[in-house]
Amino acid sequence: MAATTKIHCIAHFIEPDLNKSNILGTTRHNVYTNTQRYNHFCSLSMNGCQARDPRTPVGMTETRTFQAVSSPAMAMERLNSAVSELGFDPPMFGSGIIRLEVPIEEEVEAIDWLRAQQQQQHNIPRCFFSGRRQARINNGYSSLIDYGGGNDGSSLVSIAGLGSAVFFRHFSPFSLHDWRSIKRFLSKKCPLIRAYGAIRFDALSNISSEWEAFGSFYFMIPQVEFNEFEGSSMLVTTIAWDESLSWTFGKAVHELQRTMRQVSSNIVKLRKEVPNTSILSSNNVPSKKLWDFGVNRALQMINKNSSPLTKVVLARSSIIRTSPDIDPLTWLATLQVEGENAYQFCLQPPDAPSFIGNTPEQLFHRNKFDIYSEAMAGTRARGDSKALDLQIALDLLSSTKDDKEFTIVRECIKRKLEAVCTTILVEPEKTIRKLRRVQHLYARLRGRLRSEDDEFDILSSLHPTPAVCGFPTEEARVLIAETEMFDRGMYAGPVGWFGGGESEFAVGIRSALVEKGLGALIYAGRDSRRK
Repeated sequence: MAATTKIHCIAHFIEPDLNKSNILGTTRHNVYTNTQRYNHFCSLSMNGCQARDPRTPVGMTETRTFQAVSSPAMAMERLNSAVSELGFDPPMFGSGIIRLEVPIEEEVEAIDWLRAQQQQQHNIPRCFFSGRRQARINNGYSSLIDYGGGNDGSSLVSIAGLGSAVFFRHFSPFSLHDWRSIKRFLSKKCPLIRAYGAIRFDALSNISSEWEAFGSFYFMIPQVEFNEFEGSSMLVTTIAWDESLSWTFGKAVHELQRTMRQVSSNIVKLRKEVPNTSILSSNNVPSKKLWDFGVNRALQMINKNSSPLTKVVLARSSIIRTSPDIDPLTWLATLQVEGENAYQFCLQPPDAPSFIGNTPEQLFHRNKFDIYSEAMAGTRARGDSKALDLQIALDLLSSTKDDKEFTIVRECIKRKLEAVCTTILVEPEKTIRKLRRVQHLYARLRGRLRSEDDEFDILSSLHPTPAVCGFPTEEARVLIAETEMFDRGMYAGPVGWFGGGESEFAVGIRSALVEKGLGALIYAGRDSRRK
């Protein structure tokens, strides 16, 4: 049977010791009621998904930019004054969102700022997102992807957020109602007000205990945000309120000030090198024996004459515990060195582990009516020399087996874009994308949306891609749900952000669920396909 292995992980795997304790208490069988899940943090912010009519925008959307200062401490001082002044002069609208931003005349890395926020209360959510700064395609072609601009016109490199001005979470699958609930707080005239978050790989499967705080999806517009630009920075606070959700302007200001009191301006640059770490224990789910059984069963299903399945991607999880403890942001900073051409992200709801990752795979990028997506499949290692690296790339380009897999992925994405786009351009149709340690077959797709409101249809149709699920999608998803013995959660799901006129999502592979002091859940996938 033909089978190709793809490892989407950020640590080495060790054979399991099933007698050792489960580090994060993971199980497929822990299911909680919606009431239990909501109670532990609803009072910290408002859940925008509870809006009765999400088609109605909030009463006001505004960005106020203050004069640039020389340091994060001075920016924080200015924002404290501005928020206090707002508290004495509240807007006349019953709902709205206001962004207050202070440019900083030095470039500070957003991840360093977030690492400095050692909040006393674990129930304050946080997020981090860094777009791909440079994507090198096919020996020298490169492009700079612009993720928004600062006052000086430079590109937004990464953002870090603390606290949620408004969050969006539910335990039902992400719906058009939920998408509209997010979009009502966003506006083209305030492009840097964005909702950052992730969606489960399979919203129809049961949510296990380690993923319960994330729900079926979790997005947040940060209360306090640090923006890293090329050559400068910006400190931001955001106030969101909606009286129809019992969240008044006064309450929003009070909660923002409580979060701001915990913000530190003493920023120490993180060392971006692999820490000297020892693995104390490792537990793989499923075991090697059960894993082999599952893969063989999937191959048997695929090779039945009556089966429509041509490919399925099964995953495996490893639970590890290290000495010293794993710190999610230190780990993520280390991964930035490995992934210049990748997205880095961290998402942590209140009282929850951190979902972190370093993924090269774009799901889509929308800029007004223009939509971009990518097809990536087939994997080879990089060569030790230029000559060997080129030979490996040529072998990958000429591989019949890898071409079949790549064609499935590319054509599947193309068909889904055609359903909502007036035109589709695939260029290049097949080339090599080189990353630091591996190289892949690659194609870039571009379309023109009929309506910007088709964004929800794009997201719901493109996910999951054949590269992380299989083909046909629904048959592969059902087989995965029947076979895997753990909850993927947000692993291999969409992770990214919504903006007023722009949105971008990556595929959440090469990711882990990490909680300092408790350990990490790391995931890997294996692609099985018909001969």
